Amino acid sequence: MWCDLNGLSHGRYVPERRLGEHGHHAVTTLTMNVQRDILPITGYAADVGFPDLSTVPLVDTRRAGWEVDTDVVMADLEFDGEPLAIGPRNALKRAVQAWHALGYEPMLGFEMEFYVMQPDADAPGGFSPLNIPSHRVYGVGTGGDNTGLMFDLFDAAEDSELDLEGVMGEFHPGQMELNMKYGPALDAADRAFICKDMTREIASRKGYCITYMGRPSAMLVGSGLHVNFSLLPLKGGSNAFDDPKAEYGFSSLTRQCLGGLIHHHEALAALSAPTINSYKRLVPGIIAGYWANWGLDNRMSTYRIPCERGAATRIENRMPCGSANPYLAAAVMLNAALLGVVDGMDCGLPQIGDGDADPNTDRHTPHTLTEAIDAFEADSVLCEAMGSDLTRAYIAIRRDEVARWEAAGNEWSADEVTPWELNEYLPFY
Repeated sequence: MWCDLNGLSHGRYVPERRLGEHGHHAVTTLTMNVQRDILPITGYAADVGFPDLSTVPLVDTRRAGWEVDTDVVMADLEFDGEPLAIGPRNALKRAVQAWHALGYEPMLGFEMEFYVMQPDADAPGGFSPLNIPSHRVYGVGTGGDNTGLMFDLFDAAEDSELDLEGVMGEFHPGQMELNMKYGPALDAADRAFICKDMTREIASRKGYCITYMGRPSAMLVGSGLHVNFSLLPLKGGSNAFDDPKAEYGFSSLTRQCLGGLIHHHEALAALSAPTINSYKRLVPGIIAGYWANWGLDNRMSTYRIPCERGAATRIENRMPCGSANPYLAAAVMLNAALLGVVDGMDCGLPQIGDGDADPNTDRHTPHTLTEAIDAFEADSVLCEAMGSDLTRAYIAIRRDEVARWEAAGNEWSADEVTPWELNEYLPFY
């Protein structure tokens, strides 16, 4: 398996005896929109004859799959004998290497929120929100699931060695959250990427649709892909974010990382919230990572420092949409945090109390995908950190999405989820 710039998986089935052999596939895998239109991205499309990329199986990532007699192995992507510049996993690898140069190993933990949708022939996309009359937040048993899927997902996550922490019901009927233990950034992102395919495919066996759309219905608060971030010194030692003697119990390194995230907040959105629909979740009142601020165990802030300290000291980034590409959302977060360290930024004061009624900042995420792309393009330092080729390829795909949305005659409203969005996103996200 490997990941494209839309966050979608690609791969091939191979016999075990061929596991270590490279594959060769058109590089246009990384230059297409979700409708399989090949975009004219210079250096990777018709201008160079649609050449091959190489898939390099990472045999040490092998884990049990959820299909009969099938294991799953991640692949790195190469092009002309070098790491493919527009490969999402390679982008995260570059961000990790930048932190290695400063002497730290980035550690990430992903929280996977999603909705189980039931078949509905009359609904756009063919599915509508699941009805669970006895649903409750953090529900188990009939309070969290009436489909049997929760146990199926639990078992599959365990079988696939995703290092599961738990599965539970979330805020609305049909919404679930699957959490995995934190680990080194690449491994954690691999597990998040695999989790998306695993959950959707297991649900489809029972006729349901699992969606990671940011907001599949205007009646729902939506799903995030919360990313928890900490640093370990490469030369040994404990969590570099922990400092019992400092104010709030976390280190100056933590403050600088928060400072970088806040400084680059608007630009982060383009890779953290990649679809038209994502921005119907990033609004005030949904506790979804709207404001450019941080808080002490305060869910009204985007960058939350949970109450645990010691080895569990971390920054929880609440902005990413459930539909975000785990590799790109992690890479842009790590790069922004690192820029905060390199530039010696500080995070300022924490948000206190109700961040919607009395926010401590007037800065927030862009209100549309177009505005987010513009903000990312304007942040030249962050674009450079992500890589020029990846930046222009990613922006081309996102602007194509906006163009197709507009060509269909849609008008923007954060309070409405259109049939176009459900038809466009449910098959993939």
